Amino acid sequence: MKQSPYFYRWIVWNASKLFIASCLKPTYRFRLTAKPPVYPKPPFVAVANHGTFFDPWLIGWYSPYPFSYMINDDGFRGRSISSWYLKSIGGIPKKKGTSDYKAMKTTFQYLKKGNPVGIFPEGQTSWDGETQPLFPGLEKIVKKVNCNLVLIKLQGNFLTKPWWAKKTRKGRILISFRHINSSQILNYSSDEIFDIYKEYITHSDIKDPQNLNYPFKGEQLAEGLERFVWMCMNCGCEDTLITENNSIICTSCGKSWIIDAHCRLFPRSENTKSFHDLKDWSDMHKIKVKEKIKANPEVLTQSKNVILQTENEQGLFSNKAVGTLTLSPNHLTFCSSSQTYSWMTENLTNCVIQKKDIFEFSYENKLFRFLFDKKSVMKWIFYTRYLKGFEEIEKRGYF
Repeated sequence: MKQSPYFYRWIVWNASKLFIASCLKPTYRFRLTAKPPVYPKPPFVAVANHGTFFDPWLIGWYSPYPFSYMINDDGFRGRSISSWYLKSIGGIPKKKGTSDYKAMKTTFQYLKKGNPVGIFPEGQTSWDGETQPLFPGLEKIVKKVNCNLVLIKLQGNFLTKPWWAKKTRKGRILISFRHINSSQILNYSSDEIFDIYKEYITHSDIKDPQNLNYPFKGEQLAEGLERFVWMCMNCGCEDTLITENNSIICTSCGKSWIIDAHCRLFPRSENTKSFHDLKDWSDMHKIKVKEKIKANPEVLTQSKNVILQTENEQGLFSNKAVGTLTLSPNHLTFCSSSQTYSWMTENLTNCVIQKKDIFEFSYENKLFRFLFDKKSVMKWIFYTRYLKGFEEIEKRGYF
């Protein structure tokens, strides 16, 4: 992708700061834990953990230089305002959920031209406030270009706007920086550089005791959580959870819980099983999914009234059919009133969530999407990834 002229990017970049000053700063109350100046002169790579959609603006606020961010390529589709904006700031399209050689090559070219580049090596926002396994590669670019490296840790960003939430919460975000200048880069191998930034940005927002020392407030704190969790903490039933305001209710056993802005869980009645917080509940889902895969049942999971979307020649998606999505150990099947589609699970690649409610995967170089409404799209990510060995990736912390 051809990069916009520097002066044009500089104008759009500084216009973006008006949005940060008027909207993000008052809401998030983010503050720096290092003394300015924060960023060295370009070229440099800024690498950070990714807890919320607004992270690029949060780390960019302190930079006088317009960043070229590596960004999910879905935002570049069509002729939307989003596509125009991402192109105007010099965004680098990257395929979500996988390594992207073309994006890495573009990043290398931008750095060689003297540009700063911002990268979130998780490749997507955190699921449960904990840093996800990283996609390696940028350490090789940093080594090859021999540029400065800026490490950034964001604390509290997930709590201010979890990916599944409907509303933004008010809170506090701490932004910590560490510089590794180009002369220091020469002393490290690529693997050592990777280990350094992996250790620095790895973080669990829900488990961070510092976050408990600051008030986080919001409304409708539970709403949208059906996108993530789908197993009842009390009875274990699946797809029976509904949310209302700050409450989570199981329609099967009738038990309910309150969730606060720190994602802590509180049962509303005695004799109700509960986890301490959403991270613990998320871990329970992972354990149960792996147990079910090991048991090898005929059907692993199923969702009804799901919309199949297919991609046209312009790269845009349209609704194809409404039906039932079923996953077995060997096949993913979609049945509508008129047609049945089937894909071998071993050939599914790049299984990701798009736009909060869409499960997307690649199959034989074609993209397929399924749109969910008030159902867990995350369970499809868990099942398909663990079927393909994601447990080992989680253990080592990188793909």
